[in-house]
Amino acid sequence: MQEEKNLAPHIEDINRALNEKLSEEQIEEELRTYTDRYGVPLGSAKRSIVKKYDGDPQELYISTEKKIEDIEGDEQGLNLKCRVVSIDDKEIEVDDQPKRIWYGIIGDDTGTIPYTLWEAKSIELEKGDNIKIENAYVNMWNEKPQVNIGSKASVKKIDEEEVPEFERQPQKLDLKDIREDMQDLEITGRVLSMEEKTVNTKDDEEKQLFSGVIADETGKAQFSAWHDFGICEDDVIQVKGGYVRSWRGVPQYSFDENADVRFLDDDELPEAEELQETSVYTISDLAKRGGAVDAIVEAVMIDIKSGSGLIFRCPECNRVIQKGACRVHGKVEGKADLRVKGILDDGTGALTVVINRELTEDILDYDIDKAMDIAKDEMNQDVIRDEIEEKLIAQPLKVRGNVTSDDYGLMLIADEVDRQSIDVEKEAREMLDEVRV
Repeated sequence: MQEEKNLAPHIEDINRALNEKLSEEQIEEELRTYTDRYGVPLGSAKRSIVKKYDGDPQELYISTEKKIEDIEGDEQGLNLKCRVVSIDDKEIEVDDQPKRIWYGIIGDDTGTIPYTLWEAKSIELEKGDNIKIENAYVNMWNEKPQVNIGSKASVKKIDEEEVPEFERQPQKLDLKDIREDMQDLEITGRVLSMEEKTVNTKDDEEKQLFSGVIADETGKAQFSAWHDFGICEDDVIQVKGGYVRSWRGVPQYSFDENADVRFLDDDELPEAEELQETSVYTISDLAKRGGAVDAIVEAVMIDIKSGSGLIFRCPECNRVIQKGACRVHGKVEGKADLRVKGILDDGTGALTVVINRELTEDILDYDIDKAMDIAKDEMNQDVIRDEIEEKLIAQPLKVRGNVTSDDYGLMLIADEVDRQSIDVEKEAREMLDEVRV
């Protein structure tokens, strides 16, 4: 009898989503077939029934409450009791209009999961708040489930006792393996650089931030400490309880006063000079990682994009101008610049590379003044881009720099570019060996 009472609101929910197309008895029979006979979770069973009878599963409002570890990635009408582990905000564009959203990590006693709050709410959320979320939905982002709190959802604060503490041993990782949205991590590294600065929080409060670059034998990562642990440059530290978020498109290891920071003996890691050596990444690894600091990519240039070669920038905002006009400042006297925007491919994936004026001059083997003279003689500035294509297309390159990641993919901002020589005889031998096999 209790079971029937528990199913009643879900039967009504399905009935409403189907515009009363079925009787309550038919819906109950279908629901029990899915859940009792086939062992389908209640939420999935409800969506399947609505789809079967040409309804819209998005019209379902009521869901069973779930623990985070049980989230599958396609839930609608999700209810959760959880704790706000982190919260941040940013401005995005939706239909060419600015929109502010909130995002971060929530957790319960079974795990943590990223979330996005898409609509402004009357409730003011802060880190550490215990909340109940109703009628959220879940989708997959970077192959991981993410909770979305949209216009149909509600959020309210609840008592601390309703959300058991999340107790899990931190996951120990090498720096090369950290990824965006990872939580409860343990890392060990040597601090290669660090600076202290004052930042304003979203509540307009001033706070000290200690940030820099940390390294181990496998690679480097940016870090941010939101508490003064007394860390100095060249210290070897072990940090338990940190998390990873993206900062300007690069994964960054962050930790606060809740983290456990220990200072280790100097001989636990190689000296800073040795750790400064840059790691070589495949583009596939960079895509999974979400970017990297001071990375080396060995790949072939397969395309030179428009906007390469001799360009002119707005003296006010530095944007590239088209036909003598900046899209912000209108008609301006442009200042000349050189750059390369191209596509690198290493067989595992592709990324955009941006090469600055100094490096472009090295590639062309002449400076910007000569580039201007050549363009004037030819009465066509595209001649510089054509020459860049001749020098770089199908050319193996070894490029070093920071790799960022955003909605448009990976971008490598080059600090060094080395053109690799091709051993034609060696390549031919290897091809023949492959054919013979």
